[in-house]
This record gives sequence, structure tokens and C-alpha cells, in this order.
Amino acid sequence: MAALSGAKHSSDPIVDDEYRIVLFEDREELWDIHARRHGMPLSFRGLDRRTGAGNLSRKQPLGRAIGSKATVVIDATAGLGHDASLLACMGWQVIGIERDPFLAAALDLSLRDAARCDELQDMLSGQLEFHCGDATSMLPTMEADVVYLDPMFTGRRSRSALPKKPAQVLQALVDPGDDQTLLAAARDRATRVVVKRPSDGPAIAEPDLVFPGRQVRYDVYLGARQ
Repeated sequence: MAALSGAKHSSDPIVDDEYRIVLFEDREELWDIHARRHGMPLSFRGLDRRTGAGNLSRKQPLGRAIGSKATVVIDATAGLGHDASLLACMGWQVIGIERDPFLAAALDLSLRDAARCDELQDMLSGQLEFHCGDATSMLPTMEADVVYLDPMFTGRRSRSALPKKPAQVLQALVDPGDDQTLLAAARDRATRVVVKRPSDGPAIAEPDLVFPGRQVRYDVYLGARQ
């Protein structure tokens, strides 16, 4: 499991603004002060893997944005690994990078859980790996066809509802990065960079291509390795 600086074992009650990884015999969960009987599973089992649902189709906006010629995709903002695992299930070789050590440890545990599920193991084995580090520094040493970015969205949100739990966790643990610097580093290493944005959110630069979806869109920036 990824090294987690400052980690410690504890059986004390969870305090406010604390997130804790709780280990069970058959699963791992992420708990906060609001968790009672169970926390958020550290697992990729929640992915909609039904063929008929079209979620894994490369004809969807995400698949079209990545492109049919791509083989290796670097997810440089891996977070909790949803998009990285989805891309791997769609058949791409995916390397995820996460700079927050706590989230990197959670990603390793999610991969461990995938090994317990035969279907996920078949789909992800050899297709998905994660690394802990700063993507801007790591990208110059890596090879990929596409770099995928899902930068932290800091725009306004409706006051009527809080974001879903995974988004709450990411907002609590990860500070927004330098999007422009990361985009420049990504464009130097890939044929294209795909940036996920809210459908009504601003672009981080003028994209070369746009693939709109219902709630998100994918802005595509052509890279230096054309």
C-alpha cells in the first residue's frame, strides 16, 4: 500500500473534519464523523459495468474524447479513481497519478478490493495502476497517448444540496492545483489532453475540440506529439 506519512492506528472516536480508513476482514471503508454503521466503500464495484447501459461504450462522449487511436492514458488527477477505473474497464491502459498521500493509499485499497471481485479482476488486471506524486513533475518522465485531467471545480454550487459524498471528500482533502501549469505539462507529453468540466463550467483554456455530455463535457487540447 502507498506510504502514508503521519498515518497511525486509532480506535478513538472520529472527530470533526477527520477522515479515517477503516479496515475490515472483507472490505475497506472511508469514514468521517457522520458515518455510523458503515462508511464509503473503497471499491470500484459501484461502476456501471452493464454492456447494455452504454457506460463502457467508446461511442460515449468520454470515449470519443480519448480517441480510438489511444493505447495508454495517464489520469493525472486520479482522486478516488472513478474515471481511471472506468477508462481501464473501457479497454485503455491507464496510469493514475494522485498527489495526496491519503487518497493514494485509498486508491491502492480500491485496487486490492478489485482483486476480490472476479469480474473486476478480469477487467482491471494489468490495465490499471496508481502512483503517488506531483503530476507536473512526473509527466516529463512518462509516456502516454492521452493525458486525462479532472481539475477541482471551484465554481458556485446550488445551496439546496451538498455535493455527493466522493466530491465532498475530494473538496475536503485536495487543494485546487495550478491548472494552467498542469495542462502545459500534459500537452508536452501527449498527442491530446482531455479535460473534464461541468457542462456550464469555464474552460481552463481555449479547447481544440469539445465533446458535450448531459452534466459534463470533455474539452480536448491537442498536444505537442502530433
